[in-house]
Amino acid sequence: MRNVIAFFVLWFALIIESTVFQIPPISAIQPNLVLVVAVMVAMTRGPRAAMLLGVLVGLIQDIEFGSFIGLSAFTYGVVGYFAAASFSQFLHKNVSIAFLVTIVFTWLQVWITFGLTRLFDVTGFAWQSVMADSLSKMIQNGIALLILYAPLHFAFADKPGNRYRSKAPDSL
Repeated sequence: MRNVIAFFVLWFALIIESTVFQIPPISAIQPNLVLVVAVMVAMTRGPRAAMLLGVLVGLIQDIEFGSFIGLSAFTYGVVGYFAAASFSQFLHKNVSIAFLVTIVFTWLQVWITFGLTRLFDVTGFAWQSVMADSLSKMIQNGIALLILYAPLHFAFADKPGNRYRSKAPDSL
């Protein structure tokens, strides 16, 4: 059930990213909300769910807005899987680790996208402009994660049960 909630939150993030952040006063900042939510899904749900949900939402993004199908699906799937794999290396998963993983995988997502579009010769950007864009995106996504960390963690994380509490009612 939490994976279904995660899918709808990812889809809602895509809608917000493609509508609200395109209005001229707000368009000065454009965080990649799908990537931020995908990193939170990776932290709370694991690699399989993060990769699958990243591919599904990336495919929706490619069909609706992409220049060719598969680029966003591939990058979000890779980011989701490897973000979850990197989270599994840490004993404690907290906001500081999520912040570091988000900025690292933002950089990775921007450069994978640039590399694939450069490979297929469909980009006109030079590596200098991509470097400036990746630094800007890293800052924006890091701030977006700090704002959205608590509600996303509450929505996606499994609630820890009290395993030492008996199921029978207290008889005092």
